[in-house]
Amino acid sequence: MRYTALEIAEGMGGRILCGDPERSVCAWSFSSKEGDADTMFVPMKGERVDAHDFIADAYAQGMRVTTTERGEIVPGTEEMTYISVADARAAWQRLGSYWRAKHASVPMIAITGSVGKTTTKELTATALAPAGNVLKTSGNRNGQLGVPQMMAELSDDTDCAVIEMGMSLPGEMGRIAAVAQPTYAAITNIGLSHIGNLGSQEGIRREKLAIVNCLQEGGILFVNGDDPMLRVLCPDCPDYAGPDDILMYDETRARFADLAVVAFGAAEWCRYRYTEECLREDGAEFTYVSPKGSTAVTLPVAGHHNVSNATLAIAVAETMGISAEAAAEALSTYHPIAMRGGREMLKGGILLIDDTYNASPDSMKSGLSVLCASKAKRRIAMLADMFELGDHSEEAHRSVGKFAAQMPVDILITVGEASKAMAQEAEAAGRESLTVYAFDTKEEGTKKLLTLLAEGDAVLLKGSRGMGLDTVAKALRER
Repeated sequence: MRYTALEIAEGMGGRILCGDPERSVCAWSFSSKEGDADTMFVPMKGERVDAHDFIADAYAQGMRVTTTERGEIVPGTEEMTYISVADARAAWQRLGSYWRAKHASVPMIAITGSVGKTTTKELTATALAPAGNVLKTSGNRNGQLGVPQMMAELSDDTDCAVIEMGMSLPGEMGRIAAVAQPTYAAITNIGLSHIGNLGSQEGIRREKLAIVNCLQEGGILFVNGDDPMLRVLCPDCPDYAGPDDILMYDETRARFADLAVVAFGAAEWCRYRYTEECLREDGAEFTYVSPKGSTAVTLPVAGHHNVSNATLAIAVAETMGISAEAAAEALSTYHPIAMRGGREMLKGGILLIDDTYNASPDSMKSGLSVLCASKAKRRIAMLADMFELGDHSEEAHRSVGKFAAQMPVDILITVGEASKAMAQEAEAAGRESLTVYAFDTKEEGTKKLLTLLAEGDAVLLKGSRGMGLDTVAKALRER
């Protein structure tokens, strides 16, 4: 979609400061180094850097439209079209709402959760494929800047959309929800991710629940009935607590007054269930059960967590008018995206499970379960620090170490200061068949891993994104 500077200014609540108001763009960049004549530069003020200082660089890169909070023209960039705004971040989010309003009839499912948002988004988009043209979140566009960017991709040809929503600070989810105004919302789980910023699991749940603040009339919230923090929100659950007894923002509580909440999970009371689960080394089989009947599902990705995610995906598809059979058939063709737990066979008969994009205690344990389901001579886990856990960090790392010691892991390699507690806990279990190594850096860990590898080994790589274990995966592929 192309938009003129004048239309963008109107959507942002800004004004044309100078330049051609009919100049059009079809892309957006927050970096002065990424863009061309079809790209609008949207400089933001950061804690350390104000991108307004790089408008001239954006012009040199070829960009010819920019926003500005300063109300002035940078010398040498007079050819640019300037859009004056009071607050670039707020204006950008207002523009996202404007784009969403232009395509308000497009059914949209918004997905959040502490673990597995991206995989669930991908599975749901796959299950919805029979509906036609499905827009889904690309890359890491799941936050205050990325979600508005996804709204720009809505078009008259979009049949439905699957939008991932992430947050790390109080108040973020509500702002993102106001932009997307979803038709349906889903929460996969409540874990410990970002607990350092949000204080407690109750605080994390309160923030996640704000996804419903701007849910369209008649909207539905899907919750994981296997998660004790979420099941209590569903009226069908025997443990139903009701919104009055749950920590919520006032706006969220008001929305719950007429909100339909349904659950997916293993329990018989869940509206959408999975039964007869059979986990394999390279996938899973299960039976999907809903009020409309039951359907056999074959999933080409491993792990119990993906059975739960796929159950949600089919439930959403049924809600949007797609048969469970058609959704299940679509899911049988699913392929995981890079660094999200995909399996690949490397030279020398080494199985690599690359799950290096990010990590939390729950996803670490899920990754270890997938590793231990593999038919390998030895199972090697290289795990790195998990971030944003605050005061819960040591306890969380120790819980992963204890879990690893209880699983048939043969070698555990930890990387980073926080992960030393993981190694200590694993060693304390005293299992003779488990060898543990702890290293300060990924370079040290990689060197050790390369010396240990032998034909028939399976290797899991997992850690928070900032630990950079994707470079270890690259080293294994190139060895």
